[in-house]
Amino acid sequence: MTQQTQPVGIESLFGSELALNPYPFYEQLRTNSPVTRLGPLGLWAVAKYDDVLAILRDTETFSSNVSARRLAGEDVPPSMLFEDPPMHTRQRNFIAKAFTPRVVEVQRPAIQAYCDKLIDSMLAEEETDVVAALAYPLPVMVIANMMGVADGDLAAFKRWSDDIIENIAPMLLTGDDSALAETNRQFDAYFSQRLDKLRREPEDNLLSELVHVETEDGKLSEAELLMFCRLLLVAGNETTTGLIVNTIRAFSEFPDALTAVRNNLDLVPTASEESLRYYAPFQGTLRRTMKEVEIRGVTIPAGERIFVMLASANRDEEAFDRPNDFVVDRQPNRHVAFGMGIHYCVGAPLARLEADIAMRTLLPRITAIEVEQVEPAALLRPGGPKSLRVRFQRVSPT
Repeated sequence: MTQQTQPVGIESLFGSELALNPYPFYEQLRTNSPVTRLGPLGLWAVAKYDDVLAILRDTETFSSNVSARRLAGEDVPPSMLFEDPPMHTRQRNFIAKAFTPRVVEVQRPAIQAYCDKLIDSMLAEEETDVVAALAYPLPVMVIANMMGVADGDLAAFKRWSDDIIENIAPMLLTGDDSALAETNRQFDAYFSQRLDKLRREPEDNLLSELVHVETEDGKLSEAELLMFCRLLLVAGNETTTGLIVNTIRAFSEFPDALTAVRNNLDLVPTASEESLRYYAPFQGTLRRTMKEVEIRGVTIPAGERIFVMLASANRDEEAFDRPNDFVVDRQPNRHVAFGMGIHYCVGAPLARLEADIAMRTLLPRITAIEVEQVEPAALLRPGGPKSLRVRFQRVSPT
Protein backbone atom coordinates (compact mmCIF):
# COMPACT_ATOMS: atom_id res chain seq x y z
CA MET A 1 0.00 0.00 0.00
CA THR A 2 1.36 3.42 -0.95
CA GLN A 3 1.84 5.79 1.97
CA GLN A 4 0.31 9.22 1.43
CA THR A 5 2.62 12.20 1.86
CA GLN A 6 1.96 15.88 2.36
CA PRO A 7 3.83 18.22 -0.01
CA VAL A 8 6.56 20.27 1.66
CA GLY A 9 7.25 23.58 -0.08
CA ILE A 10 10.85 23.94 -1.27
CA GLU A 11 10.80 27.44 0.17
CA SER A 12 10.28 25.82 3.58
CA LEU A 13 13.52 23.92 3.15
CA PHE A 14 15.65 26.78 1.87
CA GLY A 15 13.89 29.81 3.31
CA SER A 16 15.90 32.23 5.44
CA GLU A 17 13.83 31.38 8.51
CA LEU A 18 15.43 27.91 8.53
CA ALA A 19 18.87 28.76 7.21
CA LEU A 20 20.53 29.42 10.55
CA ASN A 21 19.48 25.98 11.78
CA PRO A 22 17.58 23.71 9.39
CA TYR A 23 18.41 20.60 11.40
CA PRO A 24 15.26 20.50 13.56
CA PHE A 25 13.28 20.56 10.31
CA TYR A 26 15.40 17.69 8.96
CA GLU A 27 14.75 15.77 12.18
CA GLN A 28 11.03 16.35 11.72
CA LEU A 29 11.24 14.92 8.21
CA ARG A 30 13.20 11.88 9.37
CA THR A 31 10.63 11.22 12.10
CA ASN A 32 7.38 11.97 10.29
CA SER A 33 8.01 12.09 6.54
CA PRO A 34 11.35 10.47 5.66
CA VAL A 35 10.23 10.32 2.01
CA THR A 36 8.11 13.26 0.92
CA ARG A 37 7.29 15.61 -1.95
CA LEU A 38 8.95 19.05 -2.07
CA GLY A 39 6.51 21.64 -3.35
CA PRO A 40 6.19 23.24 -6.77
CA LEU A 41 9.30 21.77 -8.42
CA GLY A 42 8.08 18.25 -7.74
CA LEU A 43 11.23 16.94 -6.07
CA TRP A 44 11.07 13.98 -3.74
CA ALA A 45 13.09 14.43 -0.54
CA VAL A 46 14.76 11.42 1.09
CA ALA A 47 16.01 12.21 4.60
CA LYS A 48 17.20 8.96 6.28
CA TYR A 49 20.83 7.82 6.26
CA ASP A 50 20.22 4.23 5.12
CA ASP A 51 17.98 5.38 2.27
CA VAL A 52 20.45 8.06 1.17
CA LEU A 53 23.25 5.48 1.17
CA ALA A 54 21.18 3.01 -0.86
CA ILE A 55 20.30 5.64 -3.48
CA LEU A 56 23.90 6.83 -3.88
CA ARG A 57 25.13 3.27 -4.37
CA ASP A 58 22.44 2.14 -6.83
CA THR A 59 23.33 3.86 -10.10
CA GLU A 60 21.08 1.61 -12.19
CA THR A 61 17.91 2.62 -10.36
CA PHE A 62 18.91 6.20 -9.50
CA SER A 63 20.51 8.09 -12.37
CA SER A 64 22.73 11.18 -12.04
CA ASN A 65 21.42 12.44 -15.38
CA VAL A 66 19.08 15.06 -13.93
CA SER A 67 19.54 18.02 -16.27
CA ALA A 68 16.21 19.38 -17.49
CA ARG A 69 17.78 20.42 -20.80
CA ARG A 70 19.28 17.00 -21.46
CA LEU A 71 16.05 15.25 -20.48
CA ALA A 72 14.27 17.48 -23.00
CA GLY A 73 16.56 16.10 -25.72
CA GLU A 74 18.93 19.07 -26.01
CA ASP A 75 22.60 18.57 -26.84
CA VAL A 76 24.35 19.92 -23.74
CA PRO A 77 28.05 19.87 -22.80
CA PRO A 78 29.23 16.87 -20.77
CA SER A 79 29.55 17.07 -16.99
CA MET A 80 31.03 14.23 -14.96
CA LEU A 81 28.86 15.17 -11.97
CA PHE A 82 25.69 14.45 -13.96
CA GLU A 83 26.75 11.45 -16.04
CA ASP A 84 26.11 7.73 -15.62
CA PRO A 85 28.40 4.88 -16.65
CA PRO A 86 30.02 4.29 -19.06
CA MET A 87 30.56 7.98 -19.85
CA HIS A 88 31.07 8.80 -16.17
CA THR A 89 33.62 6.00 -15.81
CA ARG A 90 35.69 7.27 -18.75
CA GLN A 91 35.69 10.87 -17.51
CA ARG A 92 36.40 9.98 -13.88
CA ASN A 93 39.38 7.84 -14.86
CA PHE A 94 41.00 10.95 -16.31
CA ILE A 95 40.15 13.42 -13.55
CA ALA A 96 41.35 10.91 -10.95
CA LYS A 97 44.90 11.50 -12.24
CA ALA A 98 44.80 14.84 -10.42
CA PHE A 99 44.05 13.27 -7.06
CA THR A 100 46.22 10.19 -6.66
CA PRO A 101 47.91 9.97 -3.23
CA ARG A 102 51.26 10.86 -4.82
CA VAL A 103 49.94 13.92 -6.66
CA VAL A 104 48.06 15.12 -3.57
CA GLU A 105 51.05 14.72 -1.25
CA VAL A 106 53.29 16.62 -3.68
CA GLN A 107 51.08 19.66 -3.04
CA ARG A 108 51.91 19.76 0.70
CA PRO A 109 54.78 22.32 0.58
CA ALA A 110 52.76 24.69 -1.61
CA ILE A 111 49.69 24.34 0.62
CA GLN A 112 51.78 25.06 3.72
CA ALA A 113 53.32 28.12 2.09
CA TYR A 114 49.90 29.42 1.02
CA CYS A 115 48.47 28.80 4.51
CA ASP A 116 51.35 30.63 6.20
CA LYS A 117 50.89 33.65 3.96
CA LEU A 118 47.08 33.77 4.10
CA ILE A 119 46.81 33.18 7.85
CA ASP A 120 49.50 35.78 8.64
CA SER A 121 47.49 38.35 6.69
CA MET A 122 44.17 37.20 8.14
CA LEU A 123 45.33 37.45 11.76
CA ALA A 124 46.77 40.91 11.17
CA GLU A 125 43.19 42.20 10.97
CA GLU A 126 40.99 42.88 14.00
CA GLU A 127 38.03 41.35 12.18
CA THR A 128 38.16 39.35 8.97
CA ASP A 129 36.10 37.56 6.36
CA VAL A 130 37.43 33.99 6.57
CA VAL A 131 36.01 33.12 3.14
CA ALA A 132 37.84 35.92 1.35
CA ALA A 133 40.95 35.68 3.53
CA LEU A 134 41.51 31.92 3.64
CA ALA A 135 38.77 29.46 2.74
CA TYR A 136 38.34 30.52 -0.88
CA PRO A 137 41.84 31.59 -2.01
CA LEU A 138 43.61 28.55 -0.56
CA PRO A 139 41.96 25.82 -2.69
CA VAL A 140 41.92 28.03 -5.78
CA MET A 141 45.63 28.75 -5.42
CA VAL A 142 46.36 25.04 -5.07
CA ILE A 143 44.31 24.01 -8.12
CA ALA A 144 45.67 26.93 -10.15
CA ASN A 145 49.19 25.78 -9.28
CA MET A 146 48.38 22.22 -10.37
CA MET A 147 47.01 23.52 -13.66
CA GLY A 148 49.70 26.12 -14.33
CA VAL A 149 47.19 28.98 -14.20
CA ALA A 150 48.33 32.45 -13.13
CA ASP A 151 47.41 33.61 -9.62
CA GLY A 152 46.47 36.97 -11.10
CA ASP A 153 43.31 35.41 -12.52
CA LEU A 154 41.95 34.29 -9.13
CA ALA A 155 39.45 37.15 -8.90
CA ALA A 156 37.85 36.07 -12.17
CA PHE A 157 37.75 32.45 -10.97
CA LYS A 158 35.92 33.49 -7.79
CA ARG A 159 33.36 35.45 -9.77
CA TRP A 160 32.77 32.56 -12.17
CA SER A 161 32.65 30.03 -9.33
CA ASP A 162 30.08 32.05 -7.38
CA ASP A 163 27.89 32.45 -10.46
CA ILE A 164 27.98 28.77 -11.37
CA ILE A 165 27.38 27.48 -7.84
CA GLU A 166 24.46 29.83 -7.22
CA ASN A 167 22.75 28.99 -10.50
CA ILE A 168 23.45 25.27 -10.85
CA ALA A 169 20.29 24.08 -9.07
CA PRO A 170 17.87 26.32 -11.03
CA MET A 171 19.68 25.40 -14.25
CA LEU A 172 19.39 21.66 -13.60
CA LEU A 173 15.80 21.79 -12.42
CA THR A 174 14.31 24.22 -14.93
CA GLY A 175 16.78 24.17 -17.82
CA ASP A 176 17.11 27.97 -17.72
CA ASP A 177 20.81 28.84 -17.89
CA SER A 178 20.37 32.42 -19.08
CA ALA A 179 21.84 33.78 -15.84
CA LEU A 180 25.07 31.95 -16.67
CA ALA A 181 25.36 32.93 -20.33
CA GLU A 182 28.00 35.63 -19.86
CA THR A 183 29.91 33.65 -17.21
CA ASN A 184 30.01 30.60 -19.50
CA ARG A 185 31.20 32.75 -22.41
CA GLN A 186 34.04 34.26 -20.36
CA PHE A 187 35.01 30.91 -18.84
CA ASP A 188 35.09 29.09 -22.18
CA ALA A 189 36.99 31.90 -23.90
CA TYR A 190 39.65 31.97 -21.17
CA PHE A 191 40.24 28.23 -21.08
CA SER A 192 39.92 27.65 -24.82
CA GLN A 193 42.80 30.07 -25.25
CA ARG A 194 44.73 28.29 -22.50
CA LEU A 195 44.11 24.88 -24.10
CA ASP A 196 45.25 26.13 -27.51
CA LYS A 197 48.50 27.37 -25.99
CA LEU A 198 49.10 24.03 -24.27
CA ARG A 199 48.57 22.17 -27.54
CA ARG A 200 51.36 24.25 -29.08
CA GLU A 201 53.58 24.48 -26.02
CA PRO A 202 53.18 21.58 -23.55
CA GLU A 203 53.90 22.30 -19.88
CA ASP A 204 54.59 20.19 -16.82
CA ASN A 205 51.17 20.35 -15.18
CA LEU A 206 47.90 18.45 -14.97
CA LEU A 207 45.99 20.41 -17.60
CA SER A 208 48.75 19.97 -20.17
CA GLU A 209 48.77 16.24 -19.43
CA LEU A 210 45.02 16.04 -20.06
CA VAL A 211 45.38 17.98 -23.33
CA HIS A 212 47.95 15.55 -24.72
CA VAL A 213 46.84 12.22 -23.26
CA GLU A 214 45.79 9.58 -25.77
CA THR A 215 42.92 7.23 -25.04
CA GLU A 216 41.47 4.28 -26.88
CA ASP A 217 38.94 6.77 -28.23
CA GLY A 218 41.61 9.31 -29.13
CA LYS A 219 42.31 12.57 -27.33
CA LEU A 220 39.85 14.29 -25.05
CA SER A 221 37.46 16.59 -26.87
CA GLU A 222 37.40 20.34 -26.37
CA ALA A 223 34.05 19.99 -24.56
CA GLU A 224 35.47 17.37 -22.19
CA LEU A 225 38.56 19.47 -21.47
CA LEU A 226 36.42 22.51 -20.69
CA MET A 227 34.29 20.32 -18.42
CA PHE A 228 37.42 19.23 -16.52
CA CYS A 229 38.45 22.88 -16.15
CA ARG A 230 35.07 23.69 -14.62
CA LEU A 231 35.21 20.69 -12.35
CA LEU A 232 38.71 21.49 -11.09
CA LEU A 233 38.42 25.24 -10.73
CA VAL A 234 34.80 25.47 -9.57
CA ALA A 235 33.28 22.30 -8.10
CA GLY A 236 36.62 21.08 -6.78
CA ASN A 237 37.12 24.24 -4.76
CA GLU A 238 33.69 24.67 -3.21
CA THR A 239 33.90 21.56 -1.03
CA THR A 240 37.25 22.64 0.45
CA THR A 241 35.96 26.16 1.03
CA GLY A 242 32.90 24.78 2.81
CA LEU A 243 35.00 22.41 4.92
CA ILE A 244 37.27 25.20 6.18
CA VAL A 245 34.46 27.69 6.78
CA ASN A 246 32.25 25.17 8.56
CA THR A 247 35.12 23.96 10.76
CA ILE A 248 35.73 27.53 11.89
CA ARG A 249 32.00 28.02 12.38
CA ALA A 250 31.75 24.83 14.49
CA PHE A 251 34.73 25.84 16.65
CA SER A 252 33.03 29.20 17.30
CA GLU A 253 29.92 27.37 18.55
CA PHE A 254 31.79 24.70 20.51
CA PRO A 255 34.68 26.42 22.33
CA ASP A 256 35.48 23.26 24.30
CA ALA A 257 36.05 21.44 21.01
CA LEU A 258 38.39 24.22 19.88
CA THR A 259 40.34 23.97 23.13
CA ALA A 260 40.59 20.19 22.87
CA VAL A 261 41.97 20.31 19.32
CA ARG A 262 44.32 23.21 20.13
CA ASN A 263 45.75 21.15 22.99
CA ASN A 264 46.13 18.07 20.79
CA LEU A 265 46.61 18.78 17.09
CA ASP A 266 46.47 15.04 16.41
CA LEU A 267 42.69 15.53 16.70
CA VAL A 268 42.62 17.78 13.62
CA PRO A 269 41.74 14.92 11.19
CA THR A 270 38.83 13.58 13.24
CA ALA A 271 37.63 17.13 13.96
CA SER A 272 37.61 17.85 10.21
CA GLU A 273 35.56 14.71 9.58
CA GLU A 274 33.16 15.77 12.32
CA SER A 275 32.85 19.18 10.71
CA LEU A 276 31.93 17.50 7.41
CA ARG A 277 29.27 15.49 9.24
CA TYR A 278 27.96 18.30 11.42
CA TYR A 279 27.83 21.00 8.73
CA ALA A 280 27.90 19.29 5.34
CA PRO A 281 29.24 21.67 2.64
CA PHE A 282 26.34 20.62 0.40
CA GLN A 283 22.85 20.06 1.79
CA GLY A 284 22.08 17.41 -0.80
CA THR A 285 22.40 16.11 -4.33
CA LEU A 286 19.98 15.08 -7.06
CA ARG A 287 19.10 11.72 -8.63
CA ARG A 288 16.40 10.55 -11.07
CA THR A 289 14.45 7.31 -10.81
CA MET A 290 14.93 4.95 -13.78
CA LYS A 291 11.98 2.81 -12.73
CA GLU A 292 9.20 2.87 -10.17
CA VAL A 293 10.64 2.40 -6.70
CA GLU A 294 9.28 2.11 -3.19
CA ILE A 295 11.13 3.68 -0.26
CA ARG A 296 9.70 3.30 3.24
CA GLY A 297 6.28 2.51 1.86
CA VAL A 298 6.22 5.50 -0.50
CA THR A 299 5.98 4.73 -4.22
CA ILE A 300 8.01 7.04 -6.46
CA PRO A 301 7.25 6.72 -10.19
CA ALA A 302 9.91 6.36 -12.87
CA GLY A 303 11.40 9.60 -14.15
CA GLU A 304 11.04 11.51 -10.88
CA ARG A 305 13.88 13.59 -9.45
CA ILE A 306 14.98 12.98 -5.87
CA PHE A 307 16.65 15.43 -3.51
CA VAL A 308 19.06 13.17 -1.61
CA MET A 309 19.47 14.94 1.74
CA LEU A 310 23.13 14.52 2.68
CA ALA A 311 22.98 16.99 5.58
CA SER A 312 19.95 15.27 7.07
CA ALA A 313 21.53 11.83 6.71
CA ASN A 314 24.59 13.07 8.60
CA ARG A 315 22.42 13.87 11.64
CA ASP A 316 20.34 10.67 11.54
CA GLU A 317 19.77 9.40 15.08
CA GLU A 318 19.83 5.79 13.88
CA ALA A 319 23.23 6.20 12.20
CA PHE A 320 25.12 8.42 14.65
CA ASP A 321 25.30 8.51 18.44
CA ARG A 322 24.66 12.04 19.80
CA PRO A 323 24.09 13.36 16.27
CA ASN A 324 23.56 16.98 17.35
CA ASP A 325 26.79 17.14 19.36
CA PHE A 326 30.14 18.07 17.82
CA VAL A 327 32.40 15.20 18.89
CA VAL A 328 35.99 15.96 17.87
CA ASP A 329 37.22 12.37 18.26
CA ARG A 330 34.17 10.64 16.74
CA GLN A 331 35.16 7.25 15.33
CA PRO A 332 33.94 5.69 13.19
CA ASN A 333 32.42 8.61 11.32
CA ARG A 334 30.66 7.29 8.22
CA HIS A 335 29.26 10.63 7.05
CA VAL A 336 28.13 11.17 3.47
CA ALA A 337 29.31 14.77 3.08
CA PHE A 338 31.53 13.69 0.17
CA GLY A 339 28.81 11.48 -1.28
CA MET A 340 29.16 7.74 -1.74
CA GLY A 341 29.58 5.22 -4.54
CA ILE A 342 30.88 6.07 -8.01
CA HIS A 343 30.25 9.79 -7.51
CA TYR A 344 32.22 9.99 -4.25
CA CYS A 345 34.06 13.32 -4.34
CA VAL A 346 37.25 12.69 -6.31
CA GLY A 347 38.89 15.73 -4.68
CA ALA A 348 38.24 14.57 -1.11
CA PRO A 349 41.91 13.67 -0.36
CA LEU A 350 43.07 17.12 -1.45
CA ALA A 351 40.29 18.86 0.50
CA ARG A 352 41.25 16.92 3.62
CA LEU A 353 44.93 17.79 3.23
CA GLU A 354 44.23 21.50 2.75
CA ALA A 355 41.89 21.66 5.76
CA ASP A 356 44.38 19.70 7.88
CA ILE A 357 47.26 22.06 7.11
CA ALA A 358 45.07 25.15 7.49
CA MET A 359 43.83 24.09 10.95
CA ARG A 360 47.29 23.01 12.17
CA THR A 361 48.61 26.41 11.10
CA LEU A 362 45.74 28.50 12.50
CA LEU A 363 44.75 26.86 15.78
CA PRO A 364 48.05 27.28 17.71
CA ARG A 365 47.74 31.04 17.11
CA ILE A 366 44.21 31.58 18.45
CA THR A 367 42.26 30.81 21.60
CA ALA A 368 38.68 31.64 20.58
CA ILE A 369 36.53 32.42 17.53
CA GLU A 370 33.51 34.70 17.46
CA VAL A 371 31.28 34.92 14.39
CA GLU A 372 30.52 38.60 13.90
CA GLN A 373 28.24 38.65 10.89
CA VAL A 374 26.52 36.15 8.63
CA GLU A 375 23.62 36.30 6.22
CA PRO A 376 21.26 33.49 7.35
CA ALA A 377 20.13 32.42 3.88
CA ALA A 378 23.76 32.13 2.75
CA LEU A 379 24.46 29.30 5.19
CA LEU A 380 22.51 26.85 3.02
CA ARG A 381 24.34 27.94 -0.12
CA PRO A 382 26.13 25.00 -1.78
CA GLY A 383 29.72 25.09 -0.55
CA GLY A 384 28.81 27.36 2.36
CA PRO A 385 28.40 31.13 2.68
CA LYS A 386 30.15 33.57 0.33
CA SER A 387 31.16 35.61 3.35
CA LEU A 388 31.64 34.90 7.07
CA ARG A 389 33.03 37.68 9.21
CA VAL A 390 34.73 36.52 12.39
CA ARG A 391 36.88 37.86 15.20
CA PHE A 392 39.77 35.70 16.40
CA GLN A 393 41.12 35.92 19.93
CA ARG A 394 44.83 35.60 19.33
CA VAL A 395 47.41 33.93 21.53
CA SER A 396 49.12 36.61 23.62
CA PRO A 397 52.75 37.18 22.61
CA THR A 398 55.25 35.96 25.19
